[in-house]
Amino acid sequence: MQIEKVIGGNMRRIREQRGLSQTDLGTAVGQHIGRSWSRQAVSAAEQGRRSFTASDLLALSLTLDVSVPELFFLADWRSEGRVQLGEGAEIGADAYRERILHELDAANSAQLMVKADVQELGAAVIKMREQHAKAGAALAGLEAGLVYAAKVAQLMSDAEAAALTSEIERLDGDGQ
Repeated sequence: MQIEKVIGGNMRRIREQRGLSQTDLGTAVGQHIGRSWSRQAVSAAEQGRRSFTASDLLALSLTLDVSVPELFFLADWRSEGRVQLGEGAEIGADAYRERILHELDAANSAQLMVKADVQELGAAVIKMREQHAKAGAALAGLEAGLVYAAKVAQLMSDAEAAALTSEIERLDGDGQ
């Protein structure tokens, strides 16, 4: 993964956690570096299509109230992949983590790893809730259809019910 995408992904995740729009972030960064970023510049940065200067990284750190290393943190900290530093230059994930989460910062690195796991778990819970809501809506629709069918069945005569039953059986026989 490109290092710009690592930083950009963290930027987006933290910005969204803080409830900031891309425009808000661009304006706030400008307060630290003397020129605001447009919404398009923030979008490009979040997609990993922009390089970052040291000033940019420090301004993002101040604006988002995180440490600079947190901007470099791999979202999947257990990754075994490689981080692309430039054209043809890359580093293994273990070496990358070692440089970002230096042993002098062991407490902070453990905290960042726990934070990443909690965020991953939170995203999974949100996805499950969304799926549950969709399933609940589908079940409610089926339930309403069943109630309607039961009311229709109550209004049907015995002869009509028998005719419907034999038609269903005939269709089941044709489908096999």
